[in-house]
Amino acid sequence: ICWQYMYKPNYEEHEKLQESIEDLQVKITNEQRLARNLKTFREEVKVLDQTLNRALRELPDKREIPDLLKSISTLARDAGLKVSLFKTNPERIKDFYAEVPVEISLKGTFHQVASFFDEVGALERIVNIGGIELANPKIEPDQVEVAAKCVATTFRYLDDEERARQETAKTTSKKKRRR
Repeated sequence: ICWQYMYKPNYEEHEKLQESIEDLQVKITNEQRLARNLKTFREEVKVLDQTLNRALRELPDKREIPDLLKSISTLARDAGLKVSLFKTNPERIKDFYAEVPVEISLKGTFHQVASFFDEVGALERIVNIGGIELANPKIEPDQVEVAAKCVATTFRYLDDEERARQETAKTTSKKKRRR
């Protein structure tokens, strides 16, 4: 009877408290491990921030696109090419960036066209040249003149408002598909 009324309640409470102590010790150990690694985590965040900033410098924002397109056009003229078409096509929106395709038609020597592509590839901003078509070769005494068509695709970073609109559009699209 003494066990039932005096020791058992205290024993059960002692067991619960012991479990709580063990749980708290595990939490303390985990927190201490995190605290020891905090400096490492902060350094990793700093490196990731630097990487993100470098990537963002390569992805211009909306305001910088016209200047980038002007510099591409200037590179073509500086290479000695005649630009007959420089047409910006509609952007293709992706997760956090937009592709900005530009149709370009050029005329000049094969060497001038190749030099232009090389110069575009050396730009600080990311610009991909694709869909290259070379046509109408004219053989001159020293060189071959060609008409070239290509699509120069650059990329720009979506601002917060544009990303929010993109997320809203995705959510709306998913809801419509469910119906």
